[in-house]
Amino acid sequence: MNLKNIIIAAVLSTMLIGFNGCSLLKKRVEKKENVKYTLNGNGKTSIHIENINGRINISNSNDTTGEISIQAEIVADVKHDEQDKKIENVKIKIDSAGNEIKIETEINNSNSGMFRRNSNAEVNYDIKIPANMKVYTETVNGTTTVTRLMNDVKAETVNGKINIFNCHGKIDVEGVNGSVLCNVDSITEGINISIVNGDVKIGGLRNVDADVKASTLHGRVKFKNLTFTDVNSEKRTLSGILGKGGNPVRVESTNGSISLDADKILPKKNDNFEFKIDFDDLEGPSIDIENDSQKDADGESRDTNKESRKDAPNAPTNADSTKK
Repeated sequence: MNLKNIIIAAVLSTMLIGFNGCSLLKKRVEKKENVKYTLNGNGKTSIHIENINGRINISNSNDTTGEISIQAEIVADVKHDEQDKKIENVKIKIDSAGNEIKIETEINNSNSGMFRRNSNAEVNYDIKIPANMKVYTETVNGTTTVTRLMNDVKAETVNGKINIFNCHGKIDVEGVNGSVLCNVDSITEGINISIVNGDVKIGGLRNVDADVKASTLHGRVKFKNLTFTDVNSEKRTLSGILGKGGNPVRVESTNGSISLDADKILPKKNDNFEFKIDFDDLEGPSIDIENDSQKDADGESRDTNKESRKDAPNAPTNADSTKK
């Protein structure tokens, strides 16, 4: 076959693929589905949530009966002719067989090939639990916010902010990319925060008793309106005792600043850090509840279409300190 014929054949093949694949390349629209479950939390000691894309909000239910409320908003980009179909390839699995309730988000990346499309699927959780339950969250992309709980909180993220407000148990945070904001009323079990890329801010420290150690490789350690004893403060490190000491506060960041404040720190609207990882074509959700012998789920589900980051002296220090 000569060069001219090769070119003609290539053009025709490209046109044929274009016509045959046009349905795969249609513009997509956003589709939302909302599901709500109510579970019996009596006898349950902890809740563990795994999410790929989307936010996790967990707060005190103020409910004396032990009720757990789980609301999930599932969002995905679908083709125009699929708007009336149920999203099928995102699955929420709830397992409450033991003392721990486990919620897991699964996204099926089965589609592949030249014309695969990303549907930007995500699940946004709003969960209310009894205040005495332990919480463990794992996210890939998305913001995690935990509010007004009395027990331990552990939060891990790859890309996303973590906010922990007024929680009284042990606080343990690990992250790769993202900022951390933690406001406390008191510290009784300690705080441990380790971030690779991102700033860490801890507020509400005025009246706490804590042994503080903070360090960063690329950034600064700052404190405001706090009185330390046995203090050793440099540009990138700080150690000292707040109040009577005793409760460990350990903060580490590789790339980012660390701020410690006597007063609570308000979140900033422009303080967003979410680096989105795109996954393969994700086309929709379903809900599975596994081994839930105590479940009390209303199973309510409805569909809706698109509408929606030098040195201080070794003596008591009371300062608004920004080391240069």
